[in-house]
Amino acid sequence: MTDNLWPRIELKMVGDWGVANFHTLVGMIAANMRFKSEPRSRFWILTGTGFRDNIDAVARGEVDLGITTPLDVPLEWARQGKHLFAGRAYPFLRTLGYYPQDDRLIFAVREDTGITSFADIVERKYPLKLATSPRDDDNLMTCIIDKVLDLHGIHPGDIERWGGKWLGSDRPQICLARALSGEADAVMFEGIMTPGWYEWTAKETVRFIPFERAALEKLAKDYGLRPAVLSKGRLGAPADVPCLDFSHWAIFVRDDMEEEVAYRITSILVEHRGEMEARY
Repeated sequence: MTDNLWPRIELKMVGDWGVANFHTLVGMIAANMRFKSEPRSRFWILTGTGFRDNIDAVARGEVDLGITTPLDVPLEWARQGKHLFAGRAYPFLRTLGYYPQDDRLIFAVREDTGITSFADIVERKYPLKLATSPRDDDNLMTCIIDKVLDLHGIHPGDIERWGGKWLGSDRPQICLARALSGEADAVMFEGIMTPGWYEWTAKETVRFIPFERAALEKLAKDYGLRPAVLSKGRLGAPADVPCLDFSHWAIFVRDDMEEEVAYRITSILVEHRGEMEARY
């Protein structure tokens, strides 16, 4: 090494759509590795959704490192070639670590809909205007939301057949903006730290719909999805609300990454974690 700098390196990474948490995290990795590496080290950051496309990009060798969430579910599916990754097993994927993030997949409706449960929606065939993730084959959250709805008796296409709308977006900010404007009367999304959740629940009375125990048990048994609660008082919830865990950001690579490179990246994640923690 020269002047105690790491040898020159080229590293390709995939984050999110360009302005959110994953891009911030890969940017932090790139910046601090650049400061510690010999001149003319180069770093590329690809945009992605954070879900299947990110994992495919690492697995195919298009990039060296990716980030996804929740921590274990998508990577376990990918390693085993199951569910969203049926027919494309990637057993060589490895996590270097994760950054903790307290997310939940929750379902909320405006109180004036009169809805108190999933069963109400099914019984009334309610024309729900649902702000949620987009219809996209790469989107893990859409895959999970479809499973949640199906286990509660709302099958693919039912919302539209009942006269409702599926208002899809990758971005929680867009989903919550639709609820705030009245375009949507329900939201199912993760990212509960997003300010829009607090703005919506402050503006009008919102009812959080609990996930049923049988559905949560099935989701855990068949898909490895962890049950969780939206704690009483959070977002104004009057009681604990059963929902799904969507926590933690996994930083992952292939098992053929050079050990020295993996060490450098991991040391950055540990030594400079305060740069991310300060943002939250």
